[in-house]
Amino acid sequence: MTKAETKTHSTDSVQVCQNCKKDFVIEPDDFAFYEKMKVPAPTWCSDCRRMRRFAFTNLWYLYRRPCAKCGKDVISIYSPDKKFLVYCAPCWWADDWDGTEYAADYDASKPFLEQVRDLNLKTPRQGLEYSYLSNTNCDYANGVAHCKNCYLVFWSDYCENAYYSTFINSLKDSLDCYRMIDGELCYGDIGCKKCYRTFFSEECDSCTDIWFSRSCAGCTNCFGCINLRNKSYCIFNEQYSREEYLGKLKDFSLNSRTALAEIEKRVHEFWSKHPYRAYIGNSLNVNVTGDYIYESKNTKDAYMVTNTEDSRFVEFVSVASTRDAYDYAGWGNGAERIYESATVGEGASDVKFSLMCWPDALDNEYSMYSVSCKHVFGCANLKRKQYCILNKEYSKEEYEKLSAQIREDMKKNPYVDLTGRKWPYGEFLPLEFSTFAYNETLAQQFFPKTKEEVLALGMSWYEGEGNKHVITKNGDKLPNTITETDESVLKEAIGCVECGKAFKIVFGELELMRKLNLPLPGACPSCREKARLARTNLPRLYDRKCAKCGKEIKTSYASDRPEIVYCESCYQSEVS
Repeated sequence: MTKAETKTHSTDSVQVCQNCKKDFVIEPDDFAFYEKMKVPAPTWCSDCRRMRRFAFTNLWYLYRRPCAKCGKDVISIYSPDKKFLVYCAPCWWADDWDGTEYAADYDASKPFLEQVRDLNLKTPRQGLEYSYLSNTNCDYANGVAHCKNCYLVFWSDYCENAYYSTFINSLKDSLDCYRMIDGELCYGDIGCKKCYRTFFSEECDSCTDIWFSRSCAGCTNCFGCINLRNKSYCIFNEQYSREEYLGKLKDFSLNSRTALAEIEKRVHEFWSKHPYRAYIGNSLNVNVTGDYIYESKNTKDAYMVTNTEDSRFVEFVSVASTRDAYDYAGWGNGAERIYESATVGEGASDVKFSLMCWPDALDNEYSMYSVSCKHVFGCANLKRKQYCILNKEYSKEEYEKLSAQIREDMKKNPYVDLTGRKWPYGEFLPLEFSTFAYNETLAQQFFPKTKEEVLALGMSWYEGEGNKHVITKNGDKLPNTITETDESVLKEAIGCVECGKAFKIVFGELELMRKLNLPLPGACPSCREKARLARTNLPRLYDRKCAKCGKEIKTSYASDRPEIVYCESCYQSEVS
């Protein structure tokens, strides 16, 4: 028991992070949650805890490698040089194995987490981390559930005919989007909700037929606008008649790639002259802090969450709902009582220190890729089992006795990693247990590090594969409009105008771009995704003063950034 745990928890307790050595604060409400979950207080600060959760998730990097069971060449999140068993989706989800074939007895003379690591390395893993049985024609997607006809879509649910998008929910016939909920016929959007035919827009709600607009709600037929409510036929926040608006819209030549690039620069300059809200969310939040928060209550230090309640240090929760969660990274959908876990959802409850446990996971601890399992401890790639430890089945009484013993053993004989850090009971999985290189994971995006820093952290670095494709057409040589583009483009290996790597145009993408009357992009999907991510705040909060009233605020916009940032009351009074 730590010094902090012996207190009554009526005041804040200052601790020193085991990883970065900086002070961090544990508040009385935090202790109440830890006591409810029967776990010790963390020894890592919230940023380091978030980083290590992210370090277990490869979202965007896809490779080709053979299935270790059927030999079929498949798309996988594991590069070909990784030596462990990787199965294609049909083989992994087949009923001819369930994971108990790899069962191991607990050895009290060895640290328990060492045995968990060994089990994980020898069991077959999914080539793609997704709900295979709920998807249709989504072979080139990762982290998706209940989707149909989606291509290069990541962390998404209930989507159809979506392309090159991440963190989307209920999006249809759309491309190149990020953080979207309930939309259709959208292109190049970020953070929009309940929108129809919105293009190159950000943080808009319930809008139709808008272009290059930001933080607008209930608007139709608007162009280049910001902070408008229930307006129509506006251009750069100036009101026009319907006839004037439609005439000026034609003058912008929105079907031209060249014109769109010029307009984007002009629009972003216009936006910068108007106030930004201290945090991005909606009016249905109650008592929340963080950024990109929607319909949530009593949730602190959250990032990209919706319908989350009584939680803290949570991120990437896209499907309603989540309750009583701390240090939790995705995805919701009925998740509750979750602690120090990543990619856990769909009815999951009472899950701790685990990764990829769903659906209806119950009482999972220190488990990885546990599917529909209940009361499991230290299991890996296990399917539809209960009362298992290291994939070995026990009676209920045997399980409860042995799991209690292991918790005590973990406190007395913790795993010690390559850098000398200790991992007693109560901490998430050690970083070196990640089956990905650091720069393949979400951690590199949100907590970027050099190769030297990564190696010192105890993780690996992936150098990547060279460009194996011969470029047949440069991106800047593509037709300027979609009407000038024929299906011969589907045969081209296009050279990205940003990074120079080759990429392809697929038939569904071409059909959608024709429907939207938009030109094909000259940059590859990865560079387009990076551009969207660059326009998204990182999960950090800074002290700053409201640019209007001078009130002290917490915001994702650092004080040295150029945005004009208002507190909530000043923002609402100005834009309502």
